Amino acid sequence: MAILSGLFNLEEERIKSEIIKRKPSKVLVQLPEGLRSKALQVSSIVEGAGALAIISADPCYGACDLALNEARILSADLLIHFGHSEIDLFRQQDTIPVIYIEAKASIDVRGVIEESLSYLKSWEKIGLVSTVQHVDSLNEAREILERSGKSVYIGNEPGLKYPGQVLGCDYRNCKSISSIVDAFLFIGSGLFHAVGIFLATMKPTLIADPLSGKIERIDDKARLIINRRWMEICEASDAKRWGVIIGLKFGQRNFETAIKLKKEIEGCGKRAILLSMREITPETLRDFVDIEAYVNTACPRISLYETKIFPKPVLTPRETLVALGRMKWEEYLRAGLL
Repeated sequence: MAILSGLFNLEEERIKSEIIKRKPSKVLVQLPEGLRSKALQVSSIVEGAGALAIISADPCYGACDLALNEARILSADLLIHFGHSEIDLFRQQDTIPVIYIEAKASIDVRGVIEESLSYLKSWEKIGLVSTVQHVDSLNEAREILERSGKSVYIGNEPGLKYPGQVLGCDYRNCKSISSIVDAFLFIGSGLFHAVGIFLATMKPTLIADPLSGKIERIDDKARLIINRRWMEICEASDAKRWGVIIGLKFGQRNFETAIKLKKEIEGCGKRAILLSMREITPETLRDFVDIEAYVNTACPRISLYETKIFPKPVLTPRETLVALGRMKWEEYLRAGLL
């Protein structure tokens, strides 16, 4: 994405207008990894409009990961967050205003959608989804698929800004149409969101990547994750001492869920302690030598996609219920892992 970052709309004029209107003295800027090559350009835009620019160098995983604490420490008057859209579910209640620059892609998707038709021959009813960068292309993709005789469905659930939009932890727009589609076509780059679609719906899922022009079916890669989750759950089921992780990032704070899970674990005759942390890393967890398994109430991607980096099981809340015998594995699969 860094090489192709010029294809993404950075909304320069809007940034200038907002700064001139709001008159902040200091602006904190969050850039996802793929747009960090534009840090100097963005800094120049901000400072050209009359404010001091500070680029956050911490990781940025989504709209749930706003750098509000960082902005407060730096006495920033404004946070500009690139690459994600504002989500009602995570709407911030804070004194620091946030401007979301979605960085939508300016790229023709017709070629890759037409190419995908040969991969979609086995299915008639197609669910169409994307990240915010390509949501404006969904209607054009729908028209191409429908002209070829496909029935196309795009979910539109409350709380998500755009029909068909998916987040790394929110696949409601897929789940809402899962029962009526045969397969999903994801317009976007990388495996992360496409694998999430499969884990949330258990339906065949293909990637149509407008940047590379490639089509890929990801079912087998997703099933490897499912097999890994079963092994983690089996290992955790024997654990007597648990750590219940409370995420400190905006949008990832699930304190009530953590308290409930602590009670569930203790109700099974096991020990559980609450652990609060901003970044969940192997180095952090390694210090708690007596803990045998963890339940992660923060971002589920850590448990599902990064589990191999942890020496001990790190389960999602529902996986913990499976490990405790409070939910059946088959029930967990039917509901989707996400």
